[in-house]
Amino acid sequence: MSGLIEQYLSPHMVKVISENLERDEEELRIQMEECLKYLIIMSERDGGFIPLTDEVDEVWHEMILQTYDYAKLCDSLPGHKFVHHRSMSFNDYQGIRSQSEIIDEFLGWIPPYVQKFGPFVPERARYWSICQFLTERLGITLDQINAAGAARAAA
Repeated sequence: MSGLIEQYLSPHMVKVISENLERDEEELRIQMEECLKYLIIMSERDGGFIPLTDEVDEVWHEMILQTYDYAKLCDSLPGHKFVHHRSMSFNDYQGIRSQSEIIDEFLGWIPPYVQKFGPFVPERARYWSICQFLTERLGITLDQINAAGAARAAA
């Protein structure tokens, strides 16, 4: 989905993110868009672990530091609520959730993503930890991930 940055981020926020995170312009744009997708989905959920890579989490940190713009962004999301950030390592998270709860939670991100934004594509899926885990550790293809996400979204 194009236009997320223009729809949700102020020009000031985009400028600050671009200046503070010295990255390839196209990669940074993808990271900002994937962060916004996360926030859109999260605005309609009740908490959970951040299923994004560190690169996208860093983009989110930059957004949060622009408190006025970030509050306006959160209010404009579909859930119209402030999306809080809580720093927690995956190892710490495993200490408060069972493995089956974590798997269910992570898999729960796929249907809303596919339903709202279309299938994961390689250049975007690499910023979602769940996609990395499923493809690299379990040998599941993106086509299989997308098919499962579409089936669960339709159910």
